[in-house]
Amino acid sequence: MAHFKHLFEPLTVGNTTLHNRILSTAHQTNHVHDGIPTSGMLAYHLARARGGAGLIILEAAAVHISGMLTTHTIAGYDEKVIPAYATIARTLHEHGTAVFTQLFHGGREVVSSDYRHAALAPSAEPSLRFGVMPRPMSQSEIHDIIRGFAHSARIAQEAGLDGVEVCCSHGYLPAQFWSPHVNHRTDEYGGPFENRMRFIVEVLESIWSEVGEDFTVGIRMSSNEMTMDGATIKDAVEIVDYLVDRVRLDFINVTAGESSTYAGSTHIVPPSPIKHAYVAADGFKIRMAGAVPVFVGSRIVDPAEAEKIVSTGQADAVAMTRALIVDPQMPNKAHRGELQTIDACIGCLQACIGHYHRNLPIGCVQNPVAGQEEALQPLFERDRPKKRVVIVGAGPAGLQAAVTADALGHEVILLEEGNALGGLLRTMRCAPMRRELAESMLDNYTRKLAQSQVDVRLGQRATRESVRLLEPDAIVCAVGSSPYMPRVPGMGDSRVVQVGSVFGNAVEDMGERVVIMDYVGDWQAIEAAIHLAERRRKVTLVCSKLFVGEEVHQFLRNEYMKRLYELSVEIRMHYDFGGIVEDKLKIRHVFAQSVEDISEWDQVVLSMGRVPNTDLYEELQPVAENIYQIGDCLAPRTLEEATYEGMMTSLQL
Repeated sequence: MAHFKHLFEPLTVGNTTLHNRILSTAHQTNHVHDGIPTSGMLAYHLARARGGAGLIILEAAAVHISGMLTTHTIAGYDEKVIPAYATIARTLHEHGTAVFTQLFHGGREVVSSDYRHAALAPSAEPSLRFGVMPRPMSQSEIHDIIRGFAHSARIAQEAGLDGVEVCCSHGYLPAQFWSPHVNHRTDEYGGPFENRMRFIVEVLESIWSEVGEDFTVGIRMSSNEMTMDGATIKDAVEIVDYLVDRVRLDFINVTAGESSTYAGSTHIVPPSPIKHAYVAADGFKIRMAGAVPVFVGSRIVDPAEAEKIVSTGQADAVAMTRALIVDPQMPNKAHRGELQTIDACIGCLQACIGHYHRNLPIGCVQNPVAGQEEALQPLFERDRPKKRVVIVGAGPAGLQAAVTADALGHEVILLEEGNALGGLLRTMRCAPMRRELAESMLDNYTRKLAQSQVDVRLGQRATRESVRLLEPDAIVCAVGSSPYMPRVPGMGDSRVVQVGSVFGNAVEDMGERVVIMDYVGDWQAIEAAIHLAERRRKVTLVCSKLFVGEEVHQFLRNEYMKRLYELSVEIRMHYDFGGIVEDKLKIRHVFAQSVEDISEWDQVVLSMGRVPNTDLYEELQPVAENIYQIGDCLAPRTLEEATYEGMMTSLQL
């Protein structure tokens, strides 16, 4: 507790008192049906309230039908939302957690919906990322949406929520009005700075006139939009200074990024390896300009980081959204000093924002329960007979199966043929931009195993007889996969290597001109290209997919593309590997079906997928009645499937 004396002090924000300085920012869960939060959303946020979060800001609630970002957006303008809001507020309040909602209109930023409404914006300036051309708003539409903000705030207040946050961040509608690059109007809502600020001032004034003084109202804003024509911290300070002189603001929630560009959108949910807490310094500047409580987030995943931010005055409260997704109990654990039991966010984006972009309910690679609390929590709580479980393979699937089975009270023996835990995580930790992810994941599992009763046996190859001697009630095969070898000429050439070898000592023996053949579109080929280019190799990345990194989350892909261009990696799209004939590297165009030669090359690196290792599963069939395959040995996929199957298999035992 003494180490976090600032983080766990109460904080008064407007008419709301937070019992600590840890908050969860608005983020889409996709637990919304017909504009109304579902019981799944309640269960999700309840887990974080029980875990000790001081404030939970519910996800974006549209203030007008034209502001429905997707079909899973809360209809904040519809009074039918009141009962769901009221249930969430009442339930979370029982655990001392304050609840706000975010009032939202995306303007030209329209992601998707069954019926795509016409996008509205100050001017006809397109969103480059979504390819949306908006219609300039009439003054009557402007006034209608301003009333929508006020009406939505009153609905939130009537439902018993503690406050609202007006979303001005990431280039959404209020920021579109105040941006000279988006707002080209010639009426009183455009032109000079004061005119461009008129929309947000009138929004806030309208909200206060509707809710009265006994409420809490603030804004979320980007301190730096992180794109060429975007607002900077200088602009943000000017905006804050202007606003606080004209209208009551109870808090400012500071983030970074902008939705309409690739570079800016990355910072909506910044992935690993972006630096931790990189917006905190901007938080301090805005705090000094506004003289109101400031929240700050963006890759703050450790309570020690949060304590430093609060204790040094960079912010009054800290947004730790993804830290709460992976470990809802993080605040309670930090408060009790149980730091070794906290699971760290690995920054992968695969199941949090990644699920949102795939129109799925929120999830988490490291916490497969996240987003499924309502369905899965009862499975953890049911009675079950204790079993002796042998798990073969200590990659992500096997590790998750082991720690879950142990937590459920089973006797667990974990066999690993190698001398270290991790499986493909050991390769990933050598990759330039995936190192933090792999090391965080390995650290999470290593600490869990140390606190468990799991019998870990490294350097032990599993056979039918060795496993039979352990007398298992159940066997879980998690022995991974092997590189796919294409059946083309030249595969016996010593200059052809698999992508995994790139991250070892073999790099020094590679030639100067390296061609990487990418059949999968995932992280491995890109990381290999970066790794080799950083070591002054001339790299050509040949990809058979529609675009580089097709299987990687878009925000991470943005960072990958940035680095590939910085390193001058040559990229050739829509070709697969045709083999090596007479010392020429054959590549085949997947659309035109033409064949080309690459004559100048020294090394070929193959990243062409993996094949499941199924032999052991077949060998062990007679040993136990219950035998399972999980992870890559069932079918090579991603970390998410591996950890989910590890957990679900243990729950079925």
